[in-house]
Amino acid sequence: MAKHRMNKAAILALALALALLLAACGGQSAPAANAGAAQNEAPAATQAPTATQAPAAQPAEAQPEPDTAAAPKHLNAAIYWSAATLDPAVDYDGWTTCRAGITETLVMVDENLELVPLLSDTWEQTDESTWVMHIRDGVSFHNGKAVDAAAVKACFERTMEMQDRAVTACKIDSIEAEGQYLTIKTSEPFGAFLANLSEPLYSVIDVDAGTDPATAPVATGPFMVTGFKAEDVIELAAYPGYWNGPSDLDTVTVKTITDNSTRAMALQSGEIDIAQRVNNNDIDILRSDPNYAVYETAGTRIQVLILNHANAFLSDYNVRKALECALNYEALVKIMGGSYTLAGAPYPSSAPYGYDELDVQHYDAERAKTLLAEAGWADSDGNGYVEKNGAELALTLTYNDAAISAAMEAVQAMAGAVGIRINLDLRDSTGDIDSTRDFEMLVRNWQSLSTGDPQWLLDTMYKSGAMTNLGSYSNPELDAICDELSNAFDFASRQKLTIEAEKIILADCVNINLFGQNNYVIANAKVTNVKPFPIDYYFIDNTTSIAG
Repeated sequence: MAKHRMNKAAILALALALALLLAACGGQSAPAANAGAAQNEAPAATQAPTATQAPAAQPAEAQPEPDTAAAPKHLNAAIYWSAATLDPAVDYDGWTTCRAGITETLVMVDENLELVPLLSDTWEQTDESTWVMHIRDGVSFHNGKAVDAAAVKACFERTMEMQDRAVTACKIDSIEAEGQYLTIKTSEPFGAFLANLSEPLYSVIDVDAGTDPATAPVATGPFMVTGFKAEDVIELAAYPGYWNGPSDLDTVTVKTITDNSTRAMALQSGEIDIAQRVNNNDIDILRSDPNYAVYETAGTRIQVLILNHANAFLSDYNVRKALECALNYEALVKIMGGSYTLAGAPYPSSAPYGYDELDVQHYDAERAKTLLAEAGWADSDGNGYVEKNGAELALTLTYNDAAISAAMEAVQAMAGAVGIRINLDLRDSTGDIDSTRDFEMLVRNWQSLSTGDPQWLLDTMYKSGAMTNLGSYSNPELDAICDELSNAFDFASRQKLTIEAEKIILADCVNINLFGQNNYVIANAKVTNVKPFPIDYYFIDNTTSIAG
């Protein structure tokens, strides 16, 4: 079906008309909330509690008068997952708006896993629990309204009212605004505060715009929403007033295509120009075709086999360790192929968190058998599986991604070879497990450095009582390190503590890191300025363009 396209003049007129309409209609204020990130060097913004200055934003160069006779530039993009809304305060929907270039945060994590300024260009930590952020001058929302500290405050307070994660992720206690200065006090010293502000949950939108953020958020990114169909398509137009220089694209269509093969076919048919992720065999095909380019970088996602420590079998260290030793991780990576890599530890080897000095998980089938025997497990009936006290060692492995089925079948066979029976349970969704905790072993695709800082993973997945500590693991020594990490603000201290935490997690065999995954973007040869990021909620920005 043909799509209506607008040139820059039409878009500018539309934006100005929208701004006038919103100004005339007014909006309702959001109710106030109750008070309540890798290089071997540290990112400059996180080294010490002192002022941090970024280069001032340069005004966009004067644009020539648009050639109304020229065809408008349109980009068709595909993402592998999309949310039900475009409201960054809902669930993880901000990851979608960030990918699409709609919303922005105060800071971001760049392609080197370094924390860099975005909507905030300077900040200062004035004491252990107080941060003063300067909101960059010259930034406006898509309706033309200037972004100041009061607007950011209103947005953050709305987000904290809507989602507890927005309170706990940065431990925000109170927010004050004066001009362009935003003062945030945390409930306790928290070394990960600045990095965690990069999570798209903290995207800045105009809460007084008078539009529904679920379908039309008024934000600050290079693209503004002109149409939305939940979990299907987002229609965008370039925002002419974008603070970092407007895109030379006129419009963008972002489609949700959840199946990897379907995304590859859409690329090959010309339906889309650029996509996140395809199947491994499709990567090889597209990489060898001069009409396409594959952009790849070290990723931060890991497929984690979460072990339920409340399970009678898995509460036994010997059983957990035997299962870990039974798996041939290099074979699993070969089965997955393409851009998959060895994991072996909570953080990827590309991150500066001591991978080479850790006793990473590795294959040792003979040790697996010895561990089981030492714990009293034996194959007394000769069926190939071990028993103890009349109970067979049988576990159910639950997952929801058919693309990893071959690897899961290999896990089943590898465990069976040492006497552990695994039953596979492929489901359409495993979301209910977050609340029920009704599982034995669960595979989750985990973003290990979702803010470029290691503490997020430790606090949410491994600390006692954490909301996504699904395996109910608890270790007071690890909890103490997490608490100490909160009080560490220089990179060297945070690195040292993180490595200590990893050693405990690996020694306890808390979970099993099956394999890692690099991040990649595939585009046809017409697309320019493609930049893959280790963290995959960055995708399209104001420099992304297409020839012709």
